[in-house]
Amino acid sequence: MRLNPDEEIWERFKRGDEKAFSYIFDTYHLPLYEYGQRFTSDEFLVRDSIQDLFFELARKKDKLSSTDNILFYLLKSLRLKIFANLRKNNRKGETVLDDERLDEFRLSYTTEVDPEEKELRLDQLAQAINELPPRLKETIYLKFYKNLSNQEVAEVMQVNYQTVGNNVQKAINKLKELLDTTSESILLFFNSSFR
Repeated sequence: MRLNPDEEIWERFKRGDEKAFSYIFDTYHLPLYEYGQRFTSDEFLVRDSIQDLFFELARKKDKLSSTDNILFYLLKSLRLKIFANLRKNNRKGETVLDDERLDEFRLSYTTEVDPEEKELRLDQLAQAINELPPRLKETIYLKFYKNLSNQEVAEVMQVNYQTVGNNVQKAINKLKELLDTTSESILLFFNSSFR
């Protein structure tokens, strides 16, 4: 049985293949940075968290579990690192951190789409999404923008599987209400706009 490309690259990396490690870093450091910035505007904290993550991966490569989705594995790990670094900085008095700040999640979409109708709808959707609570925004981002499964979203966010389904449903219902449209059109728009 042949491994999928992510499994193959990950296994090569775990065996010490430096080209595989370089590939993982080159492919995923920008998506990780983008995700990290949604939790904090502290650019240095995000960069340090990513650097910490990759140092730890390199140091513990022979002890890492297998994965068939590298992005999922890295997003989950980075989220933990960022929250740990935010808490550590809070203890040092460098940043003000409370429970609400840990639940902060900023989400915005650009509307660099040619047709005016789609641009207007995307603007309306972005405004409606920004009215959602942070946890719902993060769920929508991971589910539709990063195309993770409900189980993967649950693991990244450290919630149970059912919570993800509930959050998606709550978000869609709220967006439906805000945009005065159907659930199906919102899902269709997510699926066509953020792939």
